[in-house]
Amino acid sequence: MRLFYEWGTRQLQKHGEELCGDNLGIARHADYVTLALSDGLGSGVKANILSMLTTRIVMHLMENELPLSEVVETLGKTLPVCNVRKIAYSTFAIGQFFRDGHARVVEFDTPSFILLRRRNSVAVPYEERQIEGKTIRESELQLQMGDWVVFVSDGVVNAGIGGRYPLGWGSDEITRFLEEHCHPDLSADELAEKLAEAVWDLYCGEPGDDVSVAVIKARRKLTASVLTGPPADRSADKAVVARFTQRRGYLVVCGGTTAKIVARHTGSKSFEVDLATVKPDVPPLARVEGIDLTTEGILTLTKANDLLRSGADKETVKFDTDGASALVRLCLDVDHVHFIVGLSVNPAHQNPELPRQLGMKLAVVREIAEELRKRGKEVSLETV
Repeated sequence: MRLFYEWGTRQLQKHGEELCGDNLGIARHADYVTLALSDGLGSGVKANILSMLTTRIVMHLMENELPLSEVVETLGKTLPVCNVRKIAYSTFAIGQFFRDGHARVVEFDTPSFILLRRRNSVAVPYEERQIEGKTIRESELQLQMGDWVVFVSDGVVNAGIGGRYPLGWGSDEITRFLEEHCHPDLSADELAEKLAEAVWDLYCGEPGDDVSVAVIKARRKLTASVLTGPPADRSADKAVVARFTQRRGYLVVCGGTTAKIVARHTGSKSFEVDLATVKPDVPPLARVEGIDLTTEGILTLTKANDLLRSGADKETVKFDTDGASALVRLCLDVDHVHFIVGLSVNPAHQNPELPRQLGMKLAVVREIAEELRKRGKEVSLETV
């Protein structure tokens, strides 16, 4: 089974500093996700620059598909060593997580990552080798559905030092905390937030070191397909509807005419308009058997686009019942959104008194797609 990797990150800078001395980089590629966490020596601007340099080198080399061993070797040759303390100016952890579940992690002088499976930590074997005078720890693992992989910087391990934990929170306590809180229904972002909040509390709101948390969650990919507008060729209605309804994940229809076509070709016995969901600027939702969300067309799409462009997230539309908010909420809840845009011209939209955007459905969908990509969503689009 192919895995999808969801991630969440949190950072806190050392009390009194304007910049965090750690740096995080995460990127999604066609078949894998790359993670890089670097901790710059000391804190403040200098540490920030050094850690940023490290993660950017990693991400750039990985983008160019260099083997992980070559990436580490390049870092070993590139990163300077402090002449006084004789230690590297920045440490790092690099992870590659492939869709088949295979994962590789390379760490240099950072706290070991934590693997959680069914709310229990799992020991991961590793090998050590010397690269450019640095002792590198390498691990290979096979992830399963529901697994969590958590990376932290020294600031997390040292939390509470001199207070509740005289020697710092420590890896064992961090692991116990994660075992208690990694509920399957939690998102990677929520688990990262919980861990960061605990660290903040242990530091009594004044972190004594830079703090970084990166959480990777392996799960099934969540998808949604959005059909809006009838096909340009009316004879293709049946084939388009059949292909649309056979797609995995959530099914969304935007447009009254489109919804009626779907209902007719699927044999749906119900087509009801929910007037309780109407707003002055957003037409009401409808209900079609077998379809997860049915909205009006261009007005709702335009409003959804406006919401996204204004910075709306799941929290801001959490309790709104109108069609545009429901569409935004569903799109932000999934990982991949596939738009199917029919190019048939709706005669009702030829009225010159209607807003100009009524003839711009494809343009609006493309803008929505771009806004979703900015939020890390995968988006595809086809016209019929």
